[in-house]
Amino acid sequence: HLDAGSVASPYRETEGMRDGSDAIADWPILNALLNTSAGAHWVSVHHGGGVGIGYSIHAGMVVVADGTEDAAGRLQRVLTTDPGTGVMRHADAGYEAAIDVAHERGVRLPWLE
Repeated sequence: HLDAGSVASPYRETEGMRDGSDAIADWPILNALLNTSAGAHWVSVHHGGGVGIGYSIHAGMVVVADGTEDAAGRLQRVLTTDPGTGVMRHADAGYEAAIDVAHERGVRLPWLE
C-alpha cells in the first residue's frame, strides 16, 4: 500500500489527522474506485491490518508490469492516482505540504479554489 490515501486506521497510519478524519472510511473506498478506473488489474478492500478486524479499512491494488504498452499506461495512471489520493486526503485535512504538492503538480482541488 501507499498508505497516504488508501487507509483509514485511527490507531496507526491515520492516527491524529489534523482535521479529525482519522477513521473516515470514504478515502480508502474512493482510492479503490479510482485505482479501478485507472486500470489496476486487481483492487481489494479489506479491514484489520494489524489493528484488529473492524478497526480499520484499507484498499490495495496490483498492476501487472509485463513490458507491454498496455501495462505501461496502467502503471502510469495507477501510480499517479494511488499516491494522488493521499495528496487529496491530506490537503483536505489542511496539511500545507500536501496543498503545496497539489499546486506544484497541477492537482486540481476544487475546495481550495
